[in-house]
Amino acid sequence: MKPTEDLIQEHKSIKVMLGIMKNIADNISDSKGVDPDDIERIVGFLRTFADKCHHGKEEDALFPAMVAAGLPQKSGPIAVMLNDHVLGRNYINAIETGVKNYRAGQSAQPIADGLFNYVDLLRGHILKEESILFPMADRILGKETQEQIAGRFGLIEEEVIGHGIHEQYHELLERLKVKYS
Repeated sequence: MKPTEDLIQEHKSIKVMLGIMKNIADNISDSKGVDPDDIERIVGFLRTFADKCHHGKEEDALFPAMVAAGLPQKSGPIAVMLNDHVLGRNYINAIETGVKNYRAGQSAQPIADGLFNYVDLLRGHILKEESILFPMADRILGKETQEQIAGRFGLIEEEVIGHGIHEQYHELLERLKVKYS
């Protein structure tokens, strides 16, 4: 499997979570309440699966290989993707702060705002990756380089994320999908 195909598979799980997040944000905006424990689980998913694993694979393996193949890092598609990653981390922090404040008796609306912002950002980010960046990577990276990247992806999953974590997050997605669909 090409590294970009692996990333697209992860996008499928991330897209499921984005749908759940949108539904929760809609519920909050409609004054239907919020389960802060679920939001904390979502933050865990975003920090570990979406950021450390998925974005980590891009930042530690794919993007450096693309730069080595001649793409600029400080401008163009890679710079845009890296900026999106930073914005996403900021939105995750805002969601987490919103949960803490909600538990302290404040409004849940900042949680919804953070969820909406993250969902909008990531939906656009995924579209850019799948329609522009990944096809570009497939064109400019040779088979041997892609195999090296795929090997690095495996190491990231085991060393950075840990054995069995993917499966735990897939179970979480299923539970939240049932609850918030």
